[in-house]
Amino acid sequence: MSRTSCLVLRPTLAEFNDIETLMRRAEMESEGAGIVKIVPPSGWWDGAAEASQAFNGDTIPGKTSGGRRAKNLLDTLKLRPIRQAVSRPPGTPKGAFEVAILPQPQTTAKQFRKTALKLQEEAERKAREARERFERRGCEARGSEDVSDDAGVEAAFWKALTPLNEAPLYGADVDATCFTDNDKTSEGEVPGWHLDAIPSCRLRPFLKRLKARIPGVTNGMLYFGAPRAFFAWHVEDANLYSVNYLHCGAPKSWYALDPRAAPKFEEKCREAFPDLARECKDFLRHKTVVVSPDLLVKWDLDQYLVECVQRPGEMVVTFPAGYHCGFNHGYNVAESTNFATDTWSEIGRQASHCKCQADTVRIDVPLFERWRVEGENAFVCKPVVVEAPPPAPPPKKKAKKASSNSAPRKRRCRTCAACKAADCGECKFCKDSPKFGGPGKMKQCCVKRVCLQPRLPPSAMVSGAPCSSGTRHIDKRIPPIMT
Repeated sequence: MSRTSCLVLRPTLAEFNDIETLMRRAEMESEGAGIVKIVPPSGWWDGAAEASQAFNGDTIPGKTSGGRRAKNLLDTLKLRPIRQAVSRPPGTPKGAFEVAILPQPQTTAKQFRKTALKLQEEAERKAREARERFERRGCEARGSEDVSDDAGVEAAFWKALTPLNEAPLYGADVDATCFTDNDKTSEGEVPGWHLDAIPSCRLRPFLKRLKARIPGVTNGMLYFGAPRAFFAWHVEDANLYSVNYLHCGAPKSWYALDPRAAPKFEEKCREAFPDLARECKDFLRHKTVVVSPDLLVKWDLDQYLVECVQRPGEMVVTFPAGYHCGFNHGYNVAESTNFATDTWSEIGRQASHCKCQADTVRIDVPLFERWRVEGENAFVCKPVVVEAPPPAPPPKKKAKKASSNSAPRKRRCRTCAACKAADCGECKFCKDSPKFGGPGKMKQCCVKRVCLQPRLPPSAMVSGAPCSSGTRHIDKRIPPIMT
């Protein structure tokens, strides 16, 4: 398999502290690769040497705040490591693994170091045996890295990555930092790459204004590595950049894909892990998928693949939307954080978010852009003036249409004996009348006062309207005439 190493930059102190310019140069010279390795210049951080010695368990004079912080962390820091158990579901291609995270009991950083060093001794013995049998492979040098120097360790890692072997131990995502407020460069300035207070294109001040504390985004995080401990394929939350600085210990191997290869890689992973894809469309953000470089060759992705081996005192920067993974050669301590540049907003808008994990990082990019321009005014709720619509006209009453077959209503003659009779006060109509204390619902006259000769109104007689035998069935209430 052809190997391509990532770009390696060795900037001066002035170039190193200008993060924006350095990132533009890295993206241009790397030709779209997923990662770049940066070798910090001498004097970039006064605590670099003492921190490395302290994490290695060596005695330090404690002249720098970074060194004192590292010694204190090693003596007092408590962490909850994990075991990374791999499996190959049925139908999964060779070289693809699903990872199960197994939480372990809480331990101290010092005890973790002791355990990791024992595992490292055994791993080094196996690596030496594998190196003797391993055929050295060539390297297409894009920078000055030579990944074939660690080919034996790499071969031993992928060979040991099986469900039958003991799951590696990893102290990942420890919410702590080795950097302090008193850190200085050799010139007495604040380090440009202060991982706990990196300028981050004002992203951190923006999140601080929102009172949001996101480990790994608003502050740095420590990673305590052990032999064969790995980090699965993933992209950074919100498509942010990330920087990883190796304080001390064994090297760390990295693999990365060009961001332009992300859609094809995601498609191949969905085909290899259909069950995971059905459960969550962004399952790769769970960091539970490991794919070997050999399988990437079969997927025709090797042309987008770059590698590097990170050693103590070196940084690795990952670019937005670039998938990456890697593993530790032995015990080491690294620190990592996310950051943004002036060009991040556009790609940050395109970031997808996993909905099945509560700790998924979400950043309101439009609000962030307004805040960069308007400042505090971006958080002011501006009243929205909406013109009230004109009142609707009252509904028109529909005129009742007279039926052509209806007969005009007849009126009393007011001359017959019934019209002149008095109410009896006993029939049901009289009892319903309010005159006799009734509710007045029937609104009918007394049965003894039903007109015997009802007449049509004059208008009906003139118009020639048809007439009927009576209205409101008055005739039914007239007592029958006995003959």
